Amino acid sequence: MNKLKLFLTIISVLIAVTPITTQIIIHRDNIVGLILPPTISDILAGGTDDLSTADSVNFAGMNFSLPVIVGDPVLFQNNTVKLTYIFTNPLDGKITVTSMNAELVCTDHSFTLSKDIFVDPITLEPKQTVNLNVTCVLSAKAIEHIKTQHQGENSINTEFKNFSVELTDIKITMPHRKLGSIQIPLTILYINHFR
Repeated sequence: MNKLKLFLTIISVLIAVTPITTQIIIHRDNIVGLILPPTISDILAGGTDDLSTADSVNFAGMNFSLPVIVGDPVLFQNNTVKLTYIFTNPLDGKITVTSMNAELVCTDHSFTLSKDIFVDPITLEPKQTVNLNVTCVLSAKAIEHIKTQHQGENSINTEFKNFSVELTDIKITMPHRKLGSIQIPLTILYINHFR
């Protein structure tokens, strides 16, 4: 009876250990990949793809559309840049866009124009598409940069660095997001020259 008990114990251990050992041997070069799916591993590692111009990301097998800029950013005389993004809720439940964080950067000089980025919070029903209104407040140093480094130009190339959008319980983060050119009003370039 003891021999039968020992034999059954050994068989039980082999049944439990063999598949685990086999998977460890197969994934020996990527043990983390054994535990985490590739999508999650990429997100934790900061991503492997350049998402600066991507329209969507694949998250947990679901195609998640990123906010896409509509039209050109507009620089107003009160030193604010207005942007409009179109965004569709891909989920079967409501989500709320609660905040957007980024640094608005001059791509030609890697100069930070603004860290004050605001989005109008909005709740989206399932599959609903809305416009997200984003405001960037330019610093005094940003206006000085535009006047000195972009004198005679009619636009400035920009992008968001450390871009993230926070939804109800989801945060989408990217190292940078291209915005395109922002038209520079003549009043900003020449306002101090006539004082």
